[in-house]
Amino acid sequence: MIDIDKSMTLIQQNFPQIAIQSALPITRGWDSFVLEINGELIFRFPMREDVIVYLEKELHLLPVLEQALSTPIPHFDYFGHGDASYPFMFVGYRKLVGVALEDGRITTGQLAALASTLATFLNELHSFPVAQAAQAGVQEYTPLQWRERYADLQKRVFPLLDVVDMGLRVKSEQLWEDFLDDRDSFTFQPVLIHCDLGCEHILCDPARGVLTGVIDWGDAAIGDPALDFVGLHSERGREFTESVLAHYKGTLDAAFWRRMDFYLRYQPFSELLYGAYSNSEKFIAQGIEGLRAIFGA
Repeated sequence: MIDIDKSMTLIQQNFPQIAIQSALPITRGWDSFVLEINGELIFRFPMREDVIVYLEKELHLLPVLEQALSTPIPHFDYFGHGDASYPFMFVGYRKLVGVALEDGRITTGQLAALASTLATFLNELHSFPVAQAAQAGVQEYTPLQWRERYADLQKRVFPLLDVVDMGLRVKSEQLWEDFLDDRDSFTFQPVLIHCDLGCEHILCDPARGVLTGVIDWGDAAIGDPALDFVGLHSERGREFTESVLAHYKGTLDAAFWRRMDFYLRYQPFSELLYGAYSNSEKFIAQGIEGLRAIFGA
């Protein structure tokens, strides 16, 4: 439905003032096709109708959130409309500079210097007024509703485990039951969270030790602050995560690390769910392999 040629055509139709000299596909993620224009602009094209609601959330949240953050976030300047063959809206913004925190060229020393900067970002984000975020259309979860959210995911995951061997299914069921039955895990104070804070979404200038941007806010929610540390732990390790937490001013409840342990092992289940939703054998296979990796099967 959307590719580089179609996206360029839509940009030219909607914004004739932009003289396209170069167009580089950045990523085709689970939800959007992303195109870099002239090395300066980023355009995001939803790949499904259900993605529009997440984009609309960003349209309402980011303008008020950027006033509270010292780290740059996308500022949408271009609002485009599709046509008969691509019936969705799309947006564009000036590209945020920097390299992703996942970049292997970042040295250990540079990474250590970024810990306090990351903590500052998370302090500002997690202290953003919850009522204001909810008014901007962000879904608000109480701790009980957060548990129910994962209980619902559990009901959707377990039928998919029929494709794995019984040992993996038993271990998966135990993992979920331990998480959902831990009452202490659902006493946290809900805050505004990015909810998809992988290192690929965090941009930085390693030489100066500063963040230069945080992107992809479509999953933002009011929920468990621990979730915003999972990407750091998964991709940069526990030691780095603890360095960030040493500068973090939010509350770390007694079950913080127990929830983190579950979230760190959740990714394969997410891939299974997406694979079933999109009828993608690739993602289902990735999910199964991920389960075997985390359970040592």
